[in-house]
Amino acid sequence: MKGLFTLVFAMCVCVVMAQNDINSVSGKVTDVDSGEPLPGVSVFVPELNRGTVTDLDGFYRLSNLPSRNITLQFSSIGFGTVVSKINPSTSATLDMRLEESTTTVDEVVVSAAYVMSKESSPISIEKISRNDILKAPAPSLMSAIARTPGVNEISMGPGISKPVVRGLSFSRVLSVYQGARFENQQWGADHGLGLTETGISGIELIKGPASIIYGSGAMAGVVNLIEDRNAPVGQVIGDVNLRGYSNSLGGRLDAGVRGTSEGGFNWSLRAATESHADYLDGNGNTVGNTRFNTQNIKAGVGLERKWGDTKIRYTYLQQNLGFIEDEEVDELITTRNDRSMQLPFQDVQDHFLNSETNIFLGEDKLKITLGYHWNFRQEIEDEIDEVDLGLNQRNFMYDIKYFKELKPNLEAIFGVQGFYLQNQNQEEAEEILIPDATKDDRSIYGLLNYSRNSWVFQGGIRYDYRNVVADASSEKFVEYGFVLPGAPESRKLSSSFDGMTASGGATFRPSDRWRFRLNLASGFRAPDLAELYANGPHPGTVRFEVGNADFIREQNFQTDLGVRYRTPDFSLAGEIFYNHVNNYIFFAPTDETVGDLTVWRFEQDNARLYGGEAFLEIHPSNHKWISGSTSYSQVIGKRRSDNSYLPYIPAFRWNHEVNFNFRNVGSLTNPYLSVLGSYIFDQNRPANLEEATPGYYLLGLNVGGTLRVGGQLIDTYVSGTNLMNVAYLDHMSLYRPFGIHQMGRNVALNLRINF
Repeated sequence: MKGLFTLVFAMCVCVVMAQNDINSVSGKVTDVDSGEPLPGVSVFVPELNRGTVTDLDGFYRLSNLPSRNITLQFSSIGFGTVVSKINPSTSATLDMRLEESTTTVDEVVVSAAYVMSKESSPISIEKISRNDILKAPAPSLMSAIARTPGVNEISMGPGISKPVVRGLSFSRVLSVYQGARFENQQWGADHGLGLTETGISGIELIKGPASIIYGSGAMAGVVNLIEDRNAPVGQVIGDVNLRGYSNSLGGRLDAGVRGTSEGGFNWSLRAATESHADYLDGNGNTVGNTRFNTQNIKAGVGLERKWGDTKIRYTYLQQNLGFIEDEEVDELITTRNDRSMQLPFQDVQDHFLNSETNIFLGEDKLKITLGYHWNFRQEIEDEIDEVDLGLNQRNFMYDIKYFKELKPNLEAIFGVQGFYLQNQNQEEAEEILIPDATKDDRSIYGLLNYSRNSWVFQGGIRYDYRNVVADASSEKFVEYGFVLPGAPESRKLSSSFDGMTASGGATFRPSDRWRFRLNLASGFRAPDLAELYANGPHPGTVRFEVGNADFIREQNFQTDLGVRYRTPDFSLAGEIFYNHVNNYIFFAPTDETVGDLTVWRFEQDNARLYGGEAFLEIHPSNHKWISGSTSYSQVIGKRRSDNSYLPYIPAFRWNHEVNFNFRNVGSLTNPYLSVLGSYIFDQNRPANLEEATPGYYLLGLNVGGTLRVGGQLIDTYVSGTNLMNVAYLDHMSLYRPFGIHQMGRNVALNLRINF
């Protein structure tokens, strides 16, 4: 491996020294109807994560561009997004005309390894922009993305949540942060994902197996947080965000600044802090110890050149998260605005250092991503100065991809990936749930992408190997009495998992009106440390958890079919899927007890999940001030052995939204109003030992616009959720068995000041 990195470094040096010319692209953006220039249009190059905006005369200019085909995305509020390809070494000018539109069907996505339009991708990918998050914020980032059809969340109060994609959750949904795989002990039911919205430009969600690209853990899909764009060349820009929540008396302050020199050196610095008190449910009752607070710092430096670009980033995240134990629900309630941490709570700290480098070699490209992650988790339950569960985790990852143009319409990607994890119990920890362990992942893969006329074909194959070594031989494990499954004399166990996966898909776009998409993909997931080796109490869950070292890896095969039809006045789309999962691992209680704790064992069985989503958007071409949408999503999960239902499967959901865009009024520009509703159906397909959950209806309202105050523009967003103050139980909430209702009426105010 050392020789590989030496070779990569030598290639980087040679390329940098060999390319000194500067390419640029410039042009003018106008309104297709009036021919008038359009100022403030975003012109973005997704391959480079950089861009600019048009000036008052509609002109733009991008420099330090490579001598190869690149993608330009033109977007502006109230206009349809346009995507175009250009080679700066042969064409230096690209003018563009935009058409008024209240919806955007197509835009660029990067999560499927290839940079392409969302409508052309055979993989189902949903985009959530930064503005979408600001218009309807939530205390947890996962709660914000869970509004997407086919996506839900498993939560433990507003501060602890993780995504569910088409019924699959926990370690089956992989998270990508700053281009790198992100793991922070999220295998635990009560362990949140922990990522925040600080410094991101949006989120891309892959719905379906993505193991070909990302490896183990992506058998359900991927949550990819897209980093904020670099500042335009020669500019220093920044913003301050202020947010408040009425229900939890929460507040968030987020500020950042970034700049890029004329020579291509770029930098960024951003910090955020957030604090919430206990929330009120729909009956006005305080739900004690649901308070939490976070602090986040991000910094980065990079360089943009014709040969490519490189960026190094560092992120620090500190979280203190209160949680509830069943027998102490009423005892945890304090004063309304109390924010001091009380027992029990989680103290989680993350340090994430990574680098991303793109090197252009003619029409080919080499992409190198490296990451190192420190995670420190403490669960404090009995005494404020005692650690019940304490885990330290260190991860190193690498992902090296070579993009090769075989023909003008045929591109290949060859890649190697690795992920090395070390888990260690803290010396001061009073309890032990899982042993010290190492996890070593290695993989090699290849992908092909063919695009011509109205067709796109993609396919790939991948080989993975994982070795896990559990070690309970140190004195602290012996004294504690921790025993590995099978009680080996050496007090060590080793498990290996390997196998092949493949995927293939196609998109057919015979016209602007029709789009057909079919994808067949195999995904996999090797069991996590808890599923293999757990043998102890888990603080905060009232469980004694027991793993099984004989588990084999999960393997699934999923078929996705999607159709979209669009006219100038409406669009109609549907997605259906069938997911065949072998060796599905799930958690179930037993009749056994250890002390006061119920024993929960991990079990393995074959399963199937199936369902889909339907979408209708109405955007009258003669009445562009109004638009609406509705979507329906459902998933059913069953064990194939006895046809019983799987646990943690979300209820069917019907969302609808009506949007009004108004003319400017005085100092208020781009005013809007949106009425939102969600009907969650009865979840009457519970798993064994689960209970059915009644349905409910939630009403929301978003209003906002841009205010000009003394020459300063302030983006203003007001969002109301659960306006009817419904007291309801979410089937996916870990507090549901306790009878604890979700958050009641909440109004959020967000102000963004750009400078």
